[in-house]
Amino acid sequence: MTDKRLLVTGAGGMLGQALTACLESRGHQVVAMPREKLDVTNYEQVINKVNEFTPDMVLHCAAYTKVDQAESEPDLAFFINGYGTENLAVACNHLNIPLLYISSDYVFDGEQDRPYTTWDDTRPLSIYGKTKLAGEKAVIRHLRRFFIVRTSWLYGPNGKNFVETILQIADEGKPLRVVSDQIGSPTCTLSLSETIADLIETERWGVYHASDDGITSWYEFAKEILLGRDVSVTPIQTKDMPRPATRPKYSVMDKTTLINTIGRELPPWQESLHSYLQLRKSRSPA
Repeated sequence: MTDKRLLVTGAGGMLGQALTACLESRGHQVVAMPREKLDVTNYEQVINKVNEFTPDMVLHCAAYTKVDQAESEPDLAFFINGYGTENLAVACNHLNIPLLYISSDYVFDGEQDRPYTTWDDTRPLSIYGKTKLAGEKAVIRHLRRFFIVRTSWLYGPNGKNFVETILQIADEGKPLRVVSDQIGSPTCTLSLSETIADLIETERWGVYHASDDGITSWYEFAKEILLGRDVSVTPIQTKDMPRPATRPKYSVMDKTTLINTIGRELPPWQESLHSYLQLRKSRSPA
């Protein structure tokens, strides 16, 4: 599937920017649609843009991502993640265009003791998780040709994320207290973009789990970020740092289906992290 025309929503966001660059590097013609050019909650605009560019596929990265804030503004979160995704799904259905939708590990409740497969029941605990699941349902309701890609603990260039937060707190010399009882898989937007680029080549539609390989806690993740620096990190329990949105305690996802489909393993999260930190270092002013 080389040299295709691909429309990317949310192209100004952290994942959207990484994915656009990755797809262009593979020879695809990318129609990058940041929020200023395409508001997915505006149905007329969605229909017009998809009609205008008639892409071979829409890759839907636009999303409401403020996990804690969603608890106090659920209507807005559902409007963007649910209704906005439905608009795209309906438009793609009209024009027989496949859609790739980015979802989240937060669609699971984190109560089981093994990695979640794509056929495990979804049971989101937070408003954010419920809105991402609403988007999934909209895609499945309207389309036969689709990819739903669930990912987790996302970080990368050009965005606010856990890695940047930890580095900033460390640079400011403030005490670092990080929860050690939430378990998952950190994922870099750069490696996820490569995975998505591989996946769309296959046209093997369905639901996939895509995170970097390996399992860790937020605490161990923070320690790895600060490796080689004289900074102490104190492990705490979730109850010691109450937040508006409930997080799944264990949101590791089984990637067997994805690995069999794209024909390769996913990179270890440590490897992706260190590549990102090297890139970050090379880009910082001397």
